[in-house]
Amino acid sequence: MSHASRRMISRRLLYGCLATREEIKLLQKSYTNHSSEGNGPEYNYSLSGRGKRSQKSFIGQKLDIAVQGEVLYGIHPISLALRAKKRQFYQLYLKKNTAFRAEAERAIEMAAKLSVPVVSVEKGVLDKLSGSRPNQGMCMDVSELPISTISSQIWTALKESRWKHPIWLMPYNVQDPMNFGAILRTSYFLGIDHVLAPQKNSCRLSPVVSKASSGALEVINMARIEEEKDILDTLQNWKQMGGVVIAASTAVLQGSTRIPLPDLLVDKPVFLIVGNEEKGISRTVMKQCDQAVYIAGSDAGLLGSLNVSVATGIILHHLVTENERIQD
Repeated sequence: MSHASRRMISRRLLYGCLATREEIKLLQKSYTNHSSEGNGPEYNYSLSGRGKRSQKSFIGQKLDIAVQGEVLYGIHPISLALRAKKRQFYQLYLKKNTAFRAEAERAIEMAAKLSVPVVSVEKGVLDKLSGSRPNQGMCMDVSELPISTISSQIWTALKESRWKHPIWLMPYNVQDPMNFGAILRTSYFLGIDHVLAPQKNSCRLSPVVSKASSGALEVINMARIEEEKDILDTLQNWKQMGGVVIAASTAVLQGSTRIPLPDLLVDKPVFLIVGNEEKGISRTVMKQCDQAVYIAGSDAGLLGSLNVSVATGIILHHLVTENERIQD
């Protein structure tokens, strides 16, 4: 279905006009195909997020660049990736004839010190590399970010916490890359010790996540948990070491308590779990939680919950405010 036809039928439905069953089916199919195809490059997992340019803006364009890995885009993700040195760096692409601000210039200097090849290209090339997402005149071809799998060695980090009562976070099966990135950004800003993410049923740690996190993905302490049983083992180990497991949830199971956020005491190491955008936290994981904490709203009848990244930020701020920082 053409864009004009899709717009015509949508407008008729908007104003209460009737459409045939065949037209509605075609409209649904058109939007499904449009959203599934996307214009995100394959090396960036074809994730959504087209920015201001439509898909047809790239019709007839060819990208004469062989991408070796995946493409980071934007000043902060590139700058922090260069600083962290966790990835391999293949090529830095800069917009031609651009006066970059100081932070971008520092990133370019870091790339030069690391002997990263730098190429000046037209804006259209950068838009194509980033899938038309905001790139601030800078893209970089890099390897995937290596994320370790949780092991017994990670527990030594409890002794190195900056908090009197360590704070760990698990975004449980959070699938939206913008939500995941926002959670990482807040966690890094507030100084959370570790973030653990399930290997399955979570979004990929893609350049979209890195951009949404403002580069926090590149520098935060993070590990993967492969299986559900590994999650349960981790939570049991946490409690055996004297910690408490907190679920951000309005639900509560027998054996645990449900309390409003202001009543949550921070007097033990805290393992916070925030749930999937739609399904929340599984029943098996909830059974391992000592408490379920919730954020009271002014009118839950009209809007019953917060976005997962917003709720996470509010709870994490409470955990650090009620804690004691013992080192930077």
